[in-house]
Amino acid sequence: MSVSLRYLGGASEVGKVGALLEGSQGRLLMDYGIQPDDPPSFPLPAPDVDALLLTHAHLDHCGLVPDIASRGTPIISTPVTGELAARMAKDTLYVSEIENYPRPFHPTAIGDLKQNLRPSIPGSVEYRGGFEFKMHNAGHIPGAVMFEFPQHDFLFTGDIHTVDTQLTRAAKPKQCKTLAIESTYGGREHPDRKEVESELIDSIEDTVNSGGQVVLPSFGLGRSQELLMLTQGLGFEVWLDGMGRDMAKIFQKYPGAIRDVGSMNKAFKETNFVKYSRQRTRAMKGDVIVTTSGMLNGGPVLNYISKIRKDSSSAVFLTGFQVPGTNGHLLQEEGRLRLERDPESSSFGVDCKVESFDLSGHAGHSQIVNFIDKCNPEKVILYHGDNREAFSEDLKDYDLVLPQENEYINID
Repeated sequence: MSVSLRYLGGASEVGKVGALLEGSQGRLLMDYGIQPDDPPSFPLPAPDVDALLLTHAHLDHCGLVPDIASRGTPIISTPVTGELAARMAKDTLYVSEIENYPRPFHPTAIGDLKQNLRPSIPGSVEYRGGFEFKMHNAGHIPGAVMFEFPQHDFLFTGDIHTVDTQLTRAAKPKQCKTLAIESTYGGREHPDRKEVESELIDSIEDTVNSGGQVVLPSFGLGRSQELLMLTQGLGFEVWLDGMGRDMAKIFQKYPGAIRDVGSMNKAFKETNFVKYSRQRTRAMKGDVIVTTSGMLNGGPVLNYISKIRKDSSSAVFLTGFQVPGTNGHLLQEEGRLRLERDPESSSFGVDCKVESFDLSGHAGHSQIVNFIDKCNPEKVILYHGDNREAFSEDLKDYDLVLPQENEYINID
């Protein structure tokens, strides 16, 4: 049976992933995301499919899943990913409203997503559209998985991480003939994670003990909760603001998705949660504030930084990649910040400390190469990357495919 893979998005760029797996008996869609640019961009239109297989709940993978669910299509994911995706969908509609973008799906589609979820767990064998498949932990965020298709000796990774984090267990390689793998960090390496965590903790302690405050801009899903675990036990007054609070509540419902659930729950108990905007005045009297957005493009983080930007004893510590053109990248590279959402608004200099710490949830270049070698495939399909050519020398012994969007790739 001839099987092909075709990317509707996310092949030659990072973001808006959508991969169509087609065979003689049916077809499956793996992920269907939004690129949250200004304005947002979308993958190519998706045909009707027998099911959508969702690797995880970040917007660039799950953003348009409600639109597919509104057709009555079954959505296969881990239980925690399904609930997280529904919460992300709610936020997507909120952002589209305040930014005055067209809604990417009707509000009723969130109900369709919940109704058509078909939760599964890693290791369970599923059958849809003539395909047999099962999920394996991907290590990226809680609930993230890879999809293995044993009949076709094919593995589709989604986003992966190959080291343990506070929240997740590392992804383990799976032997396969054909491997489709993310390449987000092509040509870029990560420093030793334990060392980075230790450096961040030391910097937080130094700042607070010197009388300053620390603002930790963070992605609401995954990074916020990880930072709470890192700061747990330091004896400081820690506050969490933004969507991370809702995500924390969802994580607590699915302890099996968390590497160290005891440590996570302890961290949450020690955290002060901003539930109402008026509590931000109280949070400003604390020591550490973890808050969205991670790239400083709007959200409560701008309120907090505006309060400390002239205080040289305080600090903003960036822990995630700052995409060029974002407010976070402007702060990182030029020490300036826009305090309004409008990218054309004036920027201001900051006197507080600004430092960056690499706590990426993706595998780095060498980690991806090592993962591929241990999977021992014949064919390697690199997607979800804007520097895939960086792998050419390291992967010269494989049948290497760098697909473009809408290009058909034979799987077997």
